Amino acid sequence: MFQPFELFKPEYINRLIKMDKKYLVSQTYEKAFDHFEATKTDILLTDYDQLGLAQIHLSAVKKDKYASIIDLTNPKHKEKILEMLHPDSGYRLFWAIVKSADELKKRLDLKYKNNMRRYIMKHTTWRIDASEAIRPSLQVIYGELFIILKRGSQTLRVKFDDIEKA
Repeated sequence: MFQPFELFKPEYINRLIKMDKKYLVSQTYEKAFDHFEATKTDILLTDYDQLGLAQIHLSAVKKDKYASIIDLTNPKHKEKILEMLHPDSGYRLFWAIVKSADELKKRLDLKYKNNMRRYIMKHTTWRIDASEAIRPSLQVIYGELFIILKRGSQTLRVKFDDIEKA
């Protein structure tokens, strides 16, 4: 499974507060499953500067037992995140950002180019020559990775899981 997100580190907490991104939405993150770390629960954190936006995200993932809003300026919430970041905790935390968009795009082009072609051929009316390049872009919505495919004036947004399976 393709896992593009950054591991969350304790030093990010104060950086996020300084950037006024004090709200984190947590949710289960299955893409990070590691057979060697199978005893840990993977959690994805998405940052927000507005409580309202965090609440919208939370309502989209409310069935997830790990879904919550964390206010980094609340000492109890901050303490809980620090506990979860401790190496002996039962959690691995990921942040919904990618270290290098260029590196991620290269990996996508290299590993998933054929999957994107198969998806386009099966699910669209687009007819793409073998020589025609596919130029995807990425978008993260409520912790879910999407591939944006454009051809002329047409745009297609596809869950990355669907591309992986194609």
